Amino acid sequence: MISIIICSRAADISQALKDNISQTVGCENELVIIDNSTNSYSIFQAYNEGVSRARGNILCFMHEDVRHHTEGWGRIISGEFLDPTVGLIGVAGTHFIPKVPMYWYESPFISQYSMNNDGSGGTMNDTCDNFKGVLADVVAVDGMCFFIRTELFDKIRFDDQSFTGFHAYDMDICMQVHDIGKRVCVTREILVEHFWSELSLNNRKYIEQLDRNMVVFSRKWQDRLPMVRGVELPQIVWLRLNNLCARAYEAKAVRRSKAYRLGRLILSPLKWIKNCFRHR
Repeated sequence: MISIIICSRAADISQALKDNISQTVGCENELVIIDNSTNSYSIFQAYNEGVSRARGNILCFMHEDVRHHTEGWGRIISGEFLDPTVGLIGVAGTHFIPKVPMYWYESPFISQYSMNNDGSGGTMNDTCDNFKGVLADVVAVDGMCFFIRTELFDKIRFDDQSFTGFHAYDMDICMQVHDIGKRVCVTREILVEHFWSELSLNNRKYIEQLDRNMVVFSRKWQDRLPMVRGVELPQIVWLRLNNLCARAYEAKAVRRSKAYRLGRLILSPLKWIKNCFRHR
């Protein structure tokens, strides 16, 4: 049985999502809804609570803003877990994480089979170059929808001690799965649509929370990073890539610093005066 764990901003998920799950899952399942309408849980706490309530042998951690398009996705995932080496399966992920705070979607090596929908219609993300079968090995997956063997939670746990809020839980739990010797994979057998817009990345509060948790993640796993899975890269290539990511991170940190923003503010009148003289 698959236990579908959802942290909801309301007391319950929408009827449309319930209908979508029941019509497509294709196997015995249960819904474990964590009511976070009062924002009393971080995503780490909510998912740990969901694990404690779940009765299935496979756990599905899913956002409430997704839609399944593949009939029988529960049976498909159960079949993929027949391989005892596989510990976690997602629908989008990265093959490379550097030794600096960088979220998975900033990686140049991504495998995914999913859809993004920002309200203007679904955009297909079909990056299957690194699949050698139905699964591709990755370092970490996206949190919109992923599956873990229940038995692994004797050894792993969503880290609600190190992290707060709603970011980096997906990457951190993937690193824990690697740490106990199981594979983290992306499947191209099920299609999930995510109603999410990259415009949220322009939200300063969102970015600050993401950056804060990514710093925690990078410090926690510094002895295991950089990490590469599922792509054949010479060591010299991914080490140089790690160095490039480090330089990019340093430049981004400077641009986001208070000193940089203050400098731009101070120089703004001078730039305006310069433009006035230029157009005389």
